[in-house]
Amino acid sequence: MRKIALLLIVLLGVAHFATVIQCEEDDVAEVDEVDDSDDEEDEDDGTEVKDENGVLVLTDNNFDTFMEGKDTVLVEFYAPWCGHCKQFASEYEKIAQSLKENDPPIPVAKVDATKSSSLASRFEVSGYPTFKIMKKGEPVEYDGAKNEQAIVAQVKEVAQPDWKPPPEATLVLTKDSFDDVVNNADIILVEFYAPWCGHCKQLAPEYEKAAKDLSQRSPPIPLAKVDATQEKDIAIRFGVSGYPTLKIFRKGKAFDYNGPREKSGIVDYMSEQAGPPSKQVQMVKQVSEFIKDGDDAVIVGVFSSEQDTTYDLYLEACHVLREDFKFLHTFSSDLAKLLNASPGQVVMVQPEKFRSKYEKASHTLTIKDSTEVSEVQDFFKKHILPLVGHRKQSNDAKRYTKRPLVVVYYGVDFGFDFRKGKCRQPLIS
Repeated sequence: MRKIALLLIVLLGVAHFATVIQCEEDDVAEVDEVDDSDDEEDEDDGTEVKDENGVLVLTDNNFDTFMEGKDTVLVEFYAPWCGHCKQFASEYEKIAQSLKENDPPIPVAKVDATKSSSLASRFEVSGYPTFKIMKKGEPVEYDGAKNEQAIVAQVKEVAQPDWKPPPEATLVLTKDSFDDVVNNADIILVEFYAPWCGHCKQLAPEYEKAAKDLSQRSPPIPLAKVDATQEKDIAIRFGVSGYPTLKIFRKGKAFDYNGPREKSGIVDYMSEQAGPPSKQVQMVKQVSEFIKDGDDAVIVGVFSSEQDTTYDLYLEACHVLREDFKFLHTFSSDLAKLLNASPGQVVMVQPEKFRSKYEKASHTLTIKDSTEVSEVQDFFKKHILPLVGHRKQSNDAKRYTKRPLVVVYYGVDFGFDFRKGKCRQPLIS
């Protein structure tokens, strides 16, 4: 009986041991399954290129790998919240289908610039949507119309085997070419930049687009650039201390550029700067109206002709101050008589409403061959303001920056007394 009981105990122990082993094996199997699942997740590392309605989705992780060996690829950089991007989405899918039917097919891709920030920074994306045509891995700017026909045509042109990028419209100046180009240009805009400068990189595409537009103007206005880190002597000569620094040159003379730094602004500003700083007037009536109803001093240079040497000096003085003053000039003897001036003289006349018995109505400067440009400019600045002028938002920064400054504030009254200037007389007195 004891033997039977002992045998039963042994059998129960063996059965229990076998059950424990089975449980451990099951646990190991589950762990292995989990490990296998982790391995599968590890394999999905973002390098896979997904297809969304014919448009390939590129990221920081798969962009370079995908571009290897590709001749031409169209890429859109977008932001999910961008309204223009959303509106263009269906059109972009049509573009993808159209280029897919090309022989050979041309891939069309998109990059979420808010997620793939490294790519957006690398390709200097500053707005959405931005399109880049990748040619053998190098970006080609697209700045044409945003429609299927225009984009497809441009991409197919770039995809041609014999296509070469057009030369830059922006001139590259060095110590060997700078003086020759600048001294012979009636007007030229020069950017002093540093290759590592972030602001310079942002300006570069806008500057190049402006250069292309202005090169087609008649006469063309050239735009140039100088690597200030390489051409240090030139940078020092013109006082360049930050990047980018832009300067306008007229026959070698440098003037500060105070205009916008995007394409349309640069084009408009330089087109205006290319004109003369002084407007020619011929009619007595024109100047008389300025004197009667003007809001600022009337400045008129009187000269015998355009060949008058004093006329050239006058224009040079006007160039620097052209944004702050309105300059006029005349070759008319009738206007000279009205202004009581002779050729070679500049007259500054205050409008009638600013006159008083305590100040002269006009001031005259005689320009001689020996007169310095700075003397003419000082004359303008000295006599531009009457004893009591009209300070407004439009002229505050140009006319009333010196301190101390006494300002009298008054209620606006469009009645007769105000128009006649009666409320101004007590202030003058």
